[in-house]
Amino acid sequence: MRKCYHTIGVLTALFVLLTLPAGAQDRQPVMSMDVTGQAVMSVAPNQAIITFTVETADAKAASAVKKNAQLADGVIRALKQKAEQDITLSTSGFHIQPVHERDKKTDASSSGFIPKAYRVSNSIVVKTGRIERIGELIDAAVAAGATRIGSLSFSRSDSDELQRQAAAMALANAIENAKVLAKAAGLNLKGITYIQFVPNMMQPGGMELALAEGEAVTPILPGQINVESYVNLTYEIAR
Repeated sequence: MRKCYHTIGVLTALFVLLTLPAGAQDRQPVMSMDVTGQAVMSVAPNQAIITFTVETADAKAASAVKKNAQLADGVIRALKQKAEQDITLSTSGFHIQPVHERDKKTDASSSGFIPKAYRVSNSIVVKTGRIERIGELIDAAVAAGATRIGSLSFSRSDSDELQRQAAAMALANAIENAKVLAKAAGLNLKGITYIQFVPNMMQPGGMELALAEGEAVTPILPGQINVESYVNLTYEIAR
């Protein structure tokens, strides 16, 4: 059972502003106070996104493409089998690039090059909720023919709900800050005149990846995701 740890950081700014509306010098100045509330929720990720790349090369472009298709198909089959259908696959890129060499028939001082071979790369994006099997997915893909891992990231499928929870916590923190500061300064709060919400979802820290050797499974440590929110409030101060 995963645990969810919540921590709240406090960032407070207090400003007392005296403003005098133009053309109304006979009116009482308006006093206001600005405060900031912050909330940080540390949660375990429940989904991962990995990009695998299959690379092949051959003297003929058609042969390089055919070899790549066979390997890519094997990688896709291996991933689906290992993830037990809890997986979404998509293609993020497909490239054919010629590998050139200098044409020996031309003068050495010239810049004449001819294609020596063709390199084909096919990038497959994998999205899965099987966090506990990420290492096995990597090993299965590499064994089936994947030659490179372009990226590996973790996230939450309920990120919107977590942002709302963090926003509510940040608002409560800002209100409490305002009350504490107003009491300490001997001020009376009249009401909130302005609210600004600043969401921020951070990637998990401490993620580690190491290639497997022999029968060992590649260890992956996803760490925690920090869901952070700020709320800025402006209070009118009663005279």
